[in-house]
Amino acid sequence: MVKLELDNITKYYGERRGVENINLTIEDGEYLAVLGPTGSGKTTTMYLVAGLLSPSEGRILFNGEDVTKEPSEDRNVGFVFEEYNLFPRMSAESNVLFGPIVKGLDLSDSRQVAREMFSLLNITGKELNFPDEISGGQKQRVALARAIVSNANLLVMDDPLRALDAKIREILQVELRNLVKDLSLTCIHATHDTQEAMRVADKIAVFKDGAIVQFGTPEEVYNNPVSIYVAKFLGETTELEGTILQEKNQSFLIIEDIKFEIETDLKHGTKAVALIPAELADIYTLSEREKLNYDNIIEAEIISTKCVGEFYDVDLVAFNQVIKAKELIGKNVPLTEGSKVLFATDKGDFRIFPVEEDEKDEKEI
Repeated sequence: MVKLELDNITKYYGERRGVENINLTIEDGEYLAVLGPTGSGKTTTMYLVAGLLSPSEGRILFNGEDVTKEPSEDRNVGFVFEEYNLFPRMSAESNVLFGPIVKGLDLSDSRQVAREMFSLLNITGKELNFPDEISGGQKQRVALARAIVSNANLLVMDDPLRALDAKIREILQVELRNLVKDLSLTCIHATHDTQEAMRVADKIAVFKDGAIVQFGTPEEVYNNPVSIYVAKFLGETTELEGTILQEKNQSFLIIEDIKFEIETDLKHGTKAVALIPAELADIYTLSEREKLNYDNIIEAEIISTKCVGEFYDVDLVAFNQVIKAKELIGKNVPLTEGSKVLFATDKGDFRIFPVEEDEKDEKEI
């Protein structure tokens, strides 16, 4: 297996920056999600690791060995593309066995591994089908099997599930993580989908404009975003602006006449922005006030609701601010327009940043 290190990796396309000063260590057997919007440097990083591009500066190391100048065919990297890239005139099994044949691997052993992959990926029976005879999800499974059967010990996937519908995507996310862990592979998985990154990864590297802006476990990245950019990218949020009040060893954000208890090290009097993830904005009926144990409870009015799968997206209005919330379908709350409800949060639900950073972030987004 492989421990991967990227040491000050930079790639320029003429005068345009692809990525710059990327420093990253992925431990043997670790599943890394590279998360960011289109143009943030995810694909460039994948291609550099696989040897499909050469860096302008820096080094790529596999298990401490410099492979920066090694061609892709000598790196034992399995690459799964967003577009599948299956050979249209070859059967699914022939597509999977193409790599081992080119590399001169033992065909009978490779065929046995291929059959195991077809079984693990739930596509047994599709071995003789051509790509245009199987579904998008099955094509992606074939592409994954092809990458693994080629004797790969590092798996690189560039937005591999993007073209699939939501249900198939969720199923494959679970299958991918289980398979990678069962086979003890080191894996890099580029995606623009925050939920996908959270589901599959041991660690997440958040990219912006060709640079890593945060690296950590899914829990670390979600609970402690280092910037407004990261906090907003991780999901829908409510953005509130106010002033920090430090009082009797407690921190508050003052917005008009409302006093929210928060957690922050910002100094008293600092102008600040608070972001509240929609899923952490809880809604209750007015009659439940006495039962609630929250740091902040505010009366609000529902202005709109929209069913999105198992959740309702809810917009509330309170103190002339629109607040976004998510509520599970079936919760006993009157989610109808005009209903008066309670909006409840704990002090740890807020992501707090100084206003100067918000202004800088807005210019960069």
